[in-house]
Amino acid sequence: MADEYWEVLGDPYYATRVLEVSELPETAVKSQLWLDIYATVTQIVLPSNLEDDEDLEDHYKVMMLEDDHMGQRQPTESFDYHDKLEIDLLMEDRFKSSILATISNELSKSIHVSSQDLRCVAATIVHDASRSLLGRVCSSGSRGLRVHMEACIKIDAIVEDVAADDEVQPAFVPASKSAIEKLERVRVETAGVCCSVCISEIAVGSEGRGLPCSHIYHEACIVEWLEKSHFCPLCRFSLPA
Repeated sequence: MADEYWEVLGDPYYATRVLEVSELPETAVKSQLWLDIYATVTQIVLPSNLEDDEDLEDHYKVMMLEDDHMGQRQPTESFDYHDKLEIDLLMEDRFKSSILATISNELSKSIHVSSQDLRCVAATIVHDASRSLLGRVCSSGSRGLRVHMEACIKIDAIVEDVAADDEVQPAFVPASKSAIEKLERVRVETAGVCCSVCISEIAVGSEGRGLPCSHIYHEACIVEWLEKSHFCPLCRFSLPA
């Protein structure tokens, strides 16, 4: 496999799980994230006659369907990755953006996918780690805790045919304009509601935008997100495209 990044097709599928939260020695001034990564990248070879993003998306759907006559999927090749990361966690608001970038970059090195394509995965990891640490640092009497998490990631990637059109791009599907306009306006009444796009808390008394899956975000954050992807950043709920 080449050292360059895979070109991702569509949105990554991922699931995260907190395995354990444990105390660090009293001398520890930072919390830590131990992250077990399990990833599968599936190669999809593009034919040379694709003309635009719509052709690319249609081809992708066909590749994922079972062949009624052969009883199996179209042939693809998969690569499995397993890695362990240890990252310092500074959960104050001013540091969350740098932690998000760090996790995205580390995932990128492990899976050979660009950090931008893995930002939604990193956002969920930071969100889950933040929730695990919430209130635990003070009650533990220690300044540091260790969050042990697991992230399972599945990615479909483009492998360009020798004769493929260089202008073909991945088919990222945005939500429809009407779906974005219909997002519910929600007033935040309790503390601790986090926008998982910017990884910042939504101020009590302020207004956010809620998706049908009940997850709440800053309006500007979720609108920008949905203009690129029609999936909820947290649970993968699909809005009309």
